[in-house]
Amino acid sequence: MTDETLTAAAPAGATADREDLPDPALFWRWAGGAVRPVIGWVLAGLGVLIIILGWYGISGQAIVAKQLPYLISGGLGGVALVGLGAALIGTEWLRREATRVERLEEMVAELRDVLLAYPDTAGATAPVKAEYTNGSGSLVAIPTGSTYHLPGCSMVRNKAGVEPVTTRSIGQRGLSPCRICEPAALSS
Repeated sequence: MTDETLTAAAPAGATADREDLPDPALFWRWAGGAVRPVIGWVLAGLGVLIIILGWYGISGQAIVAKQLPYLISGGLGGVALVGLGAALIGTEWLRREATRVERLEEMVAELRDVLLAYPDTAGATAPVKAEYTNGSGSLVAIPTGSTYHLPGCSMVRNKAGVEPVTTRSIGQRGLSPCRICEPAALSS
């Protein structure tokens, strides 16, 4: 029977039931992620067991020609199984770590967006809003400082002796723009 025949023969509510089923690819991805490390540990354990059995077989033979089959099947086969098991375990571990790092990056981005929504933190990581400039490009500096700032900058907030400066006095004093509030980007 084809899919269309099944749909036509099924009761009216049956198609809605099939749409409510989870995605089979998602299930198999989950099953693969859950089973892959177990298979890796089993293969690694079998590899170690084969290596031990190969060593036991070699230890009972005095002639080198009789030791070679044990060495090839037990030694190389065991090492191959241990390597394959380690690869399965390692790849699943790397996938989980990558997913974890991705989640953490998303959380940090969300936290950054939340923190930038507050006016106290806006000057620390992003250009200060236009409310700090009054059209004339008002800027401030500390008399002994080497940088000029926007009035709302956290570097000059609540400091004594903060005074307004003009572009001419900035040039005369050799002041450089603050790297936090970036007044040069807003004043130009």
